Amino acid sequence: MTLHVIGNICVDIAMRVTALPGPGETVNAADSLRGPGGKGANQALAASRAGAAVRFFSAVGQDGEGAGLLDRVAAAGLPVIDIARVRAVTDMSVVLVADSAENIVASCVACARAIGDETVAAVAKALSPGDAMLLQGNLNNAVTQALAALAHNAGIRLAVNASPLDGSAFPSCDLLVVNRGEAESLSGNGDIDAAIDRLHALGARDVVVTLGAEGATGLCGGARFWRPAKPVKAVDTSGAGDVFCGVVVALWHAGMALPEAVERAAGAAALAVTRPGTFDSCPTRDEMQAIMLRKD
Repeated sequence: MTLHVIGNICVDIAMRVTALPGPGETVNAADSLRGPGGKGANQALAASRAGAAVRFFSAVGQDGEGAGLLDRVAAAGLPVIDIARVRAVTDMSVVLVADSAENIVASCVACARAIGDETVAAVAKALSPGDAMLLQGNLNNAVTQALAALAHNAGIRLAVNASPLDGSAFPSCDLLVVNRGEAESLSGNGDIDAAIDRLHALGARDVVVTLGAEGATGLCGGARFWRPAKPVKAVDTSGAGDVFCGVVVALWHAGMALPEAVERAAGAAALAVTRPGTFDSCPTRDEMQAIMLRKD
């Protein structure tokens, strides 16, 4: 039972600042960190380390940055055979991280948007009964919709993390994972319970909404649930949502009850926020195993 993750991979350049700048403001960074990133890659790594058999479909440029990403990702234990080399500059994100651990991100997504029919065909060929698919919002809408339709027609369960904000796939998904702001924007409702109900009514069978330090809430099988966040001293929250999503989807795919999967994912995300970076903040396989066994 394979989890097929189709999404972006990029070079992350993270800079630590005292406070996030306002419009027109220039701030000096205390330090910087360069490494792999991208929601697709981050979630694929987290899912893999949480025990899922992952195939990761993505694209990088035919440049030195792309080659470097492939080396780093392979060294982390994530398969790179399904990462295409395309005629575009390798995607890049700039992440500003404040002393409060909050962040803002800007991304170039030419390679992610270059993912097209060839990848859809490759995914179709790779699908087997019992598999699942995980999508995010970085692909172009036509490809996202084609992949969602592919999952539906093949009887494959579909999980969607509609981030960056993208509602093109969620009406047909089995599991929707979003943060509070995304839930409010997609549903048009500022009340979280009402937002979840609306997202469910629009077609998402089960819903998980992350609430930062307030934990995560959701709807599973028509029943509401809430799980608290794990109390830690955060250093950088930029990779936490991807770790959370990757772990939730991996455990959900393995058959764990969604509320319990959310609880385990919260533990993994709590560890991730104590470290800088996105891809590199992901707990190791041994750390994931300890989180899976923890009863707290």
